[in-house]
Amino acid sequence: MNEGNCMETTSSQEQAESKVAVSVPSTLPKEHSKKPPGMIPIVALCLAVSFGASLATIIGYDRWYAQKIVAVDLKGYIAQQRDNYLAGKLNDDELKKSFDRLETVITAIPKNRVVIMGDAVVRNAETVKP
Repeated sequence: MNEGNCMETTSSQEQAESKVAVSVPSTLPKEHSKKPPGMIPIVALCLAVSFGASLATIIGYDRWYAQKIVAVDLKGYIAQQRDNYLAGKLNDDELKKSFDRLETVITAIPKNRVVIMGDAVVRNAETVKP
């Protein structure tokens, strides 16, 4: 009898444990409401991406492709070097170095710049001085 009682108690305990294990928790997790995003955030995102792409395109074009005019004052530079040479402020080597520097400055101007003489410019053009 003891064994039978013991078996009954163990089986009743197992049933109680199995009920506890299968039982549903008293608080259910909250379901997240999945609403589709509204039109305003989507339109704002599209505008931001469009504005950023347009700005990057314009800056890149202006920096690397757009032709720009640059003036070099050759006459003024040569006249200044001549005056310095005649006044004795420059010797032959320094005069030659100054013309080499002039050539270096002119060849260093980027390819998207159109170089014109400084005399041809009235205003609003970048002037390069060697």
